[in-house]
Amino acid sequence: MYVDGSPEPVPGTSPAKSWLENLRGGLYLALFLHPAGFRFHVSPNHFVAIAATSLAVSAGCSFVLAGSGGLFNLQALPSELLWVPLALLAGHMVARVMGEERLALLVAIAAGSIGIVFSVVSSVLWFASVRSWLRLSPVSGLFGIYQLLFAWWALATLLAITRFTSTPRRTILPGLIVAIVFLLPLYFLPAEPLWEDVPDGEDASASRQQPFNESALYAQQALLRAAEQRLKPERAGVEDLYFVGFAPYAAQDVFMKETLAIGKLLEERFDVGGREINLISHARVIDQFPIATLTSLRRALGAVGRRINPEEDVVLLHLTSHGSQNHELSVEFYPLQLQAIRPADVRAALDDAGIKWRIVVVSACYSGGFIDALKDTHALVIAASDANHTSFGCGDAFDFTYFSQAYYDGALRGTYSFEEAFGIARQAIAARESKEGLDPSNPQISLGEAMRTKLAHLEKRLSGDTANAK
Repeated sequence: MYVDGSPEPVPGTSPAKSWLENLRGGLYLALFLHPAGFRFHVSPNHFVAIAATSLAVSAGCSFVLAGSGGLFNLQALPSELLWVPLALLAGHMVARVMGEERLALLVAIAAGSIGIVFSVVSSVLWFASVRSWLRLSPVSGLFGIYQLLFAWWALATLLAITRFTSTPRRTILPGLIVAIVFLLPLYFLPAEPLWEDVPDGEDASASRQQPFNESALYAQQALLRAAEQRLKPERAGVEDLYFVGFAPYAAQDVFMKETLAIGKLLEERFDVGGREINLISHARVIDQFPIATLTSLRRALGAVGRRINPEEDVVLLHLTSHGSQNHELSVEFYPLQLQAIRPADVRAALDDAGIKWRIVVVSACYSGGFIDALKDTHALVIAASDANHTSFGCGDAFDFTYFSQAYYDGALRGTYSFEEAFGIARQAIAARESKEGLDPSNPQISLGEAMRTKLAHLEKRLSGDTANAK
């Protein structure tokens, strides 16, 4: 058939050529082109070929994104193939309404062909963002790009319907059918990746994504209670360091991996062992750690506040997530609806917990917006960027965000001074961003005078007797 649905004048085209021409047709329609005399081959076999191609393209793109160490996610197969019955149903309904049986498979094949283009372009953009080749706001940028790409696919599909129907006046109802039956469900039920990234050294069978289900919901109180009970009490006469890790963005691995790695470093070098609570939102550790929400943060800090000597001990709070231009940390674990974290929320949680000596590190875009609300003579506040710039390294390919890698995994492995480590990390970040052609993130620091003296005492203890501390 031609793109407008008229019969093919030349029979006997090879299956491979027909398949390629249908793919070319999807590209033309995706680019809103309508070349004269273009053939669109329509038959059940042609639809099966497009569906198989779509599946192969999605699998290939997700494999590239996950890397060679990824794990095939069989549970994602139904969501990846959801478009197939929806497209067939939409095509059938359009054909019945228009009284033209030729439209049943034509609509489905066209929608699938355009969708292949959409899959490739969206995967390329995501890969470029993960590799920091494309500079986007990690929250609104990628999300906004996805919205634009989906709108492009929807518009291209709906315009294709106008080219398949007999007269322009008869396109409104078919367009509504395609939008409601086909496009709307796919928008609210996006496909999951067929390949998942598996962190190095992690057991593949244990890394399969699990949904936030009913059992996970009811386990939260027990997990929080257990984490609180595991906290070791403070030691009289010892300036103990306590750690609270907060990773509230479940859709990406890097925040989970970073938080766990920081906890291990602090245990090895900063005598934190047993004096830490990790709040992590991620399906892989849903049965190990309480999820990270504003409520769990308040509870965790409250538990720490009850364990410490507030005049003696120091609490390090590390917050890692996406940040927005209005200075909020993203808190997401689908399908829960969770409250974003504002600077005032963090300040109130620390104050209510009675934590006097506090180190707060915020690894997120625009995190400099947290400085003013958190600065205090008894506080050290560190932000991965200033209030007007993004930070980098939030993709699943990374084990740390750029700043946290430079600060914790780099500088703090060579010094016990949190202030000195910031200067080292700031230089390392500037060099890396310059090498990669990125806009400077401009990390920020605020150190109170009383806190400077307190940290000097803590540094002296750690550098002198960490090996003997119990």
